[in-house]
Amino acid sequence: MKRQAMTTPVHEVMTLEPVRVRQETTVRELIQLFDRHDYNAFPVVDRAGTLLGIVTQLDVLRLLGPDAQLRIPDATTLNGTHVRDIMRHGIVTVEPENPIVVAADLMVHTQLHSLPVVQRRAGVPTLVGMVSRGDLLRGLRLELLVDSLPAAQPA
Repeated sequence: MKRQAMTTPVHEVMTLEPVRVRQETTVRELIQLFDRHDYNAFPVVDRAGTLLGIVTQLDVLRLLGPDAQLRIPDATTLNGTHVRDIMRHGIVTVEPENPIVVAADLMVHTQLHSLPVVQRRAGVPTLVGMVSRGDLLRGLRLELLVDSLPAAQPA
C-alpha cells in the first residue's frame, strides 16, 4: 500500500477570523456563544490578539459538577464565573504552514476537536485562525480528489 503525506497546509482549510472570547467574558455570555455558533471551543485572546488559552464546551460542563462539599453550583455562582476561571492555559496549537497531517496527528493524540492556528511574531502566539476535525476532513477530501484526477496530457 502506497502511503502519501497530506501536504495541504492548514491555512487552506482553517476558519479565518474565528469567534474569540476574552478572559472577562462571563459563562452566561459564553453559553450564548455556544448556542449561536456550532463550535466546540473558542480561543481566548487579549486586545492585541495574543492567544492566552482556549475554552471548550467541556470546560463549561465541568462547572456543573459538585464541589468538595458535594454542593451543586447555583445560577448566581455560574453567572459570576468568567472565562478566566475555566479556560485552559497550556494549549496545543498549529501554524498556518503546517500540513494538515500534523494537525490531524495532534488531534488524534490529544483527542481535541479543534486547534488554534497561530503565527508567532517575536515569539508571541498571535491567533490567525482555528482548524477543526471537519476542516481537516474537508482538506483530505480535496487532496484525494486532486490526486484522483487524470494527469494532463502534453499537447
